[in-house]
Amino acid sequence: MTEFRLTRRQALQRAGGGSLALALSSLSGAAFAQENRTLRIRNDRDIERLDPASRGGWYDETVMFAIFSGLVRYAPGDEWTYELDAAASIDDSDPQHIAFELRPGIMFSGDHGEMTAEDVKFSYERFADPEVNAVYASDWAMLDHVEVTGTYTGIIHLTEAFAPLFTSTLPHASGLILSKVAMEASGDKSFATEVPACSGPYMLDEWLPREMIRLVRNPGWSGPAPYYDRIEILPIGDVTSAETAFAAGDIDCTQIAVNSIPSYEGGNADLVVKPALGYAWLGMNVDTPKLSDITVRRAIQHAVDVKQIVDATFGGAVEQANGLVPPPLPGARDEVLYGFDPDRARELLAEAGVTDLSLSLTFGTNPDLMIVAQVMQVQLANVGIDLTIRQMDSNTMIAEAQDPEDHQNIELIIEPFTTAPDPSWVTEWFTCNQIGDWNFQRTCSEDWDARNTAALTIADPEERAQEYVALQDDLEETGAYVFLYHGVNAWVSKPEVNAAYSADAQWALLRDFSAD
Repeated sequence: MTEFRLTRRQALQRAGGGSLALALSSLSGAAFAQENRTLRIRNDRDIERLDPASRGGWYDETVMFAIFSGLVRYAPGDEWTYELDAAASIDDSDPQHIAFELRPGIMFSGDHGEMTAEDVKFSYERFADPEVNAVYASDWAMLDHVEVTGTYTGIIHLTEAFAPLFTSTLPHASGLILSKVAMEASGDKSFATEVPACSGPYMLDEWLPREMIRLVRNPGWSGPAPYYDRIEILPIGDVTSAETAFAAGDIDCTQIAVNSIPSYEGGNADLVVKPALGYAWLGMNVDTPKLSDITVRRAIQHAVDVKQIVDATFGGAVEQANGLVPPPLPGARDEVLYGFDPDRARELLAEAGVTDLSLSLTFGTNPDLMIVAQVMQVQLANVGIDLTIRQMDSNTMIAEAQDPEDHQNIELIIEPFTTAPDPSWVTEWFTCNQIGDWNFQRTCSEDWDARNTAALTIADPEERAQEYVALQDDLEETGAYVFLYHGVNAWVSKPEVNAAYSADAQWALLRDFSAD
């Protein structure tokens, strides 16, 4: 297993007493002259919810990281590092009491005033408000309260030390800061795409659903000025269509299919390929009558040859997964419990008394998944299972999987997830309370949930890694999971564009883009 390190950038230096002091330059807030600099970039989905507590996924977060600021933020580059953002300093010497000081002069858009410690308190404590119904409540599971000690200063009080705080809470979208004044003026506890106020270098200017999201400079931003005056984000779901648009010069930057990587190597476009911090798996809906018997599910686990699937889909560019947690995160497994064994699969189907089993496999529009499905169809047929392929728009599929009645239409499903640099972000979606949201398998164990929560507070890295291995073992034991791959993320951009991505290239960090 590759060692996982989350280091601070050189701009964050240890001071006495464990203080993380800021050594940032170029904070004069001097704006570039307006030169009509426009970046046109593809997003693989349209925005759905830009509320930090209930955002949809990376397609929302790409926009959110540009229009909001947090105390700290992920830095671009090849390692998972973070740098200060709205904070001038953070003191983490006491892991249960994190002191911070904001930079003065960060203004919210729409004349909603200056960011203060009250906004930090409001933004983080709202995750526990039942009326907010925060999907990402676990990111602040150990928050007791935020104490305001001054206009710009405060202390984040935790009930216990929280291992993911600086890996997947504060630098991620759950650490973004909203305007308390703007939210209260809106009269709503949460929001979707109607953003009350922005606090980042960009603000949302116009949204044409399924066509374009336009960001423009936030005149109230006092941090380092971004290069581009405008960013036009085009939601193009089909990656082949995105590649066609890039070739035609209609967009400046896009993610590409893994199978397309060789065609861009040595070409004029700038190609970036990074190991993905994501995970794809075959899930089985245990609530459906055909899959309620664990013996049948175990047979399917043995019927699937993951290596053959991955090799056929990615041609050696991607390795098969041994679990949900991707390397290099702690908790990545070295092997599976129930691997490819078609003879055993046939035996188990016979034990279950199943002689004529037909199932459907549902997945989104990613062309790689069609190859996965076709290979899997042949493999299941080899043990006597007839597989019907259901490819549909990803939003439609998710809505069906989450519906109280229509979820019965989902038998087998593949929906790759992305994650943050902490194993807790991987396992969180398979708890009992995620049934109806993101737990498409509908497996449920209160004991598993309790252990998953307890893993958040394990201080010893080895012990914590072992617990996440055990949690994945238990998921595989349910028979409802076949782990497929973690993959890679590949992007191309025009030669004059200096693109900036997160360490796994899942997010285009729009505020850091520039041009030659």
